[in-house]
Amino acid sequence: MIAELEARAFAAWPAAEVELLGGWRLRATAGVTRRANSAWTAGDAGELGPAIAQTEAFYAARALPAAFQLCPLSPPALDGELAARGYGAEGAVSIQTVELAALASRTPPGVETHVAAELDGAWFELAAHRGRYAATPEVFRGLVGRIGRRAGFALARLDGAPAATALGVCEAGWLGVFAMATLPEFRRRGAATALLDALRSWGESLGAARAYLQVERDNAEALALYARDGFREAYGYHYRVSAPARASTRSA
Repeated sequence: MIAELEARAFAAWPAAEVELLGGWRLRATAGVTRRANSAWTAGDAGELGPAIAQTEAFYAARALPAAFQLCPLSPPALDGELAARGYGAEGAVSIQTVELAALASRTPPGVETHVAAELDGAWFELAAHRGRYAATPEVFRGLVGRIGRRAGFALARLDGAPAATALGVCEAGWLGVFAMATLPEFRRRGAATALLDALRSWGESLGAARAYLQVERDNAEALALYARDGFREAYGYHYRVSAPARASTRSA
C-alpha cells in the first residue's frame, strides 16, 4: 500500500518543476510547501554521494535549500547519510487512511457545505489570502490549477459566512484530502467535520473507495479530529533539510 499511496500523493500535489534523477523526483515551486520543494526519494537514484550532489545542485540553482522527503521506500542509508552531512530533520508527517464506507457522517446542524469542480473566489480567499499562502497566493493558485479536473474545492459556511476550506483530489479509487483550514473565529463548531463529510460524498460519487491524508505529527488537534473520523496511520515520512539554510516552506 505504501507505494500506491506515495504515487497518489505525489501526483496529487504537482510541483511547478520536476526533474528526474533515477527513481527520485526533484521538485521546485518557488519555496511554497515542503512537498513541492523537496526531492521525492521513494526509489533508487544510484550511488548516494552523486545523487545527493545532483540534488544539492538542483536546489542551489533555484536559491532553495536542498531538501529530501524520506519515507519507508527511500534508500535505507539515505537518512543516516544526510544526518552525517549536517542535514536537519523536520516536518514529521503521518499518512493516514480510511475506507470511505466507514468514514463517519457527522455534519453538525447549522453548517452548510459545497464541493465545487472549479476554483472560486470564496474558496481561494480563505485557502490562500486568509491562510498559510497569504504571502504567495499566485504560486498556490498555480499549484492547485495543475491538479486539474481531479480537484474538488470544499467550502463550509457558518451563519452564512465562509468559514473553512478543504481540497479533495480524486484519482484511481482514492480520495486525497488536502489544505484543511478553518478561520480562527469559526473553530470548534464542526466545520472541519462537515468538510470531511462533504468530501466523502463527493469522492464516492466519483468512484473513490478509500481516503488518505497527510497530517503533521505535532498537530494534536488535527490528529484527534481524524482519529474520531476513523483515520488510522499507514506509515510516516519526514524531511532532511540542508544546514544552515531553512527556506520559508509551508505545509507538509
